[in-house]
Amino acid sequence: MPAPSHFSGQQPANRLRSYPVLPCIGSSRYIPTDQSVKMDSFMDSKRQRIIQAAIQVFAKTGLEKGKIADIAEVAGIGKGTVYEYFSSKDELFGAIEEFVISDMLRESEQLLQGKESPRKKLETLIDGTFRYLVTMGDGILIVTELWAQSARGLWHGTSASPLRAMYDQYRHQLTDILREGMAAGEFRDLDPEGVAVMLAAFLDGMLWQYMIINDPDFFRGVWTAAVQSFFRGIEA
Repeated sequence: MPAPSHFSGQQPANRLRSYPVLPCIGSSRYIPTDQSVKMDSFMDSKRQRIIQAAIQVFAKTGLEKGKIADIAEVAGIGKGTVYEYFSSKDELFGAIEEFVISDMLRESEQLLQGKESPRKKLETLIDGTFRYLVTMGDGILIVTELWAQSARGLWHGTSASPLRAMYDQYRHQLTDILREGMAAGEFRDLDPEGVAVMLAAFLDGMLWQYMIINDPDFFRGVWTAAVQSFFRGIEA
């Protein structure tokens, strides 16, 4: 499925784009950018525009080179307005991280509450990841910034990151699905915690391969074959 044209990454640099916000569970909810749209309680419309613009700028240039002036230009607001909401790039980047992660966990919890079979839950999760990749365009690069900044802070003990807690909860959710599948006879007897780590690493690794290959049509075939191999390995 080719990316819609408005996610293709071909727009002028100063045009604000909307991105999906869910890195692993294919969410149908997008961050609105029209200020006439009623915003949810998490942030008002102008704050959303700033975060959308920051995703676009940081995905292209990285956190270190991204400038508040560029973010303001993409958002269509004055530079001073950005500082009314965020005192620094680090604070703005933290808002991106918090929003992406909280939305992912909210969506994944809704998935686990559904009545689908364990296999269907995993299929939905994995298919959602692919849909996310192809619709994000160059915005997918923000994920590399989230990983890099979070890992650096955790490794050197300079900052805490909700990304660590998100991965812990994500692995627990995968473990629960796998255990449910074993109890239902859909999955063979396996180490659910170990397979959950493997699946999380698999999805992260496929994301990296997608960015490096940079050919959605070719990658679709690779993805399908890899997913089929995974399920053959865990089927009862």
